[in-house]
Amino acid sequence: MRLAPELSPSGNWALLARAVLEELSSVGVPVLLGVRPVEGRVPLLLGLRSETERTAVADRVAAALRAGVARAGLERSGSHPPVVVVGVAGGWAAAGAGLRHAAETASAAQGLDDRPWYDARRLDIDLLLWRLREHPDLAAFVDRAIGPLRDHDRTSRPSLLPTLEAYLAHAGRKAETARELHLNRQTLYNRLARIGELLGTDLDDPQTVLALSLALRARRHTS
Repeated sequence: MRLAPELSPSGNWALLARAVLEELSSVGVPVLLGVRPVEGRVPLLLGLRSETERTAVADRVAAALRAGVARAGLERSGSHPPVVVVGVAGGWAAAGAGLRHAAETASAAQGLDDRPWYDARRLDIDLLLWRLREHPDLAAFVDRAIGPLRDHDRTSRPSLLPTLEAYLAHAGRKAETARELHLNRQTLYNRLARIGELLGTDLDDPQTVLALSLALRARRHTS
């Protein structure tokens, strides 16, 4: 679990650790818990009997972690600290690498849609973009890909970036996109046409879709 800087307890990590450990006692599996105050991280190792337990245990652990955060008075309204779960380590030699992977991925997960927990194996792209966050080429790529939309949304309505995000999230399925945005089909078509015009590109082109999807994910780390 990764706490945002504004939520990190000032000198009271022991209270957080005790609250989390007490909540974890009901999970039903062996737990090793630590805290990393400088990094704002709470790392855990759990003893599973088999890989099939992973999802069910992850649900219980995420709930226990967040309950502990709430008991320590560190809960922020409207969002939760991201909880990231990696795969079965298989042995002590691999446990360190697994914890480092989880810690990095939890940092990369800041600002994603709120979920009970994230599977690190599904966040590899976000982790890669996070590692590149200080490289000037990443910011330049975002500007090239979606800069005109960002400029449009600063001064004009309706905002078009949310439309593009929903369209790509639904893999270009217009009916589903229109339902999510509560738009009629023609209004959606007009917005998509305007997006294509501003970007000078074809939203049906697979390479364009890939570049726009990456740029939308990368902008969290460059803005």
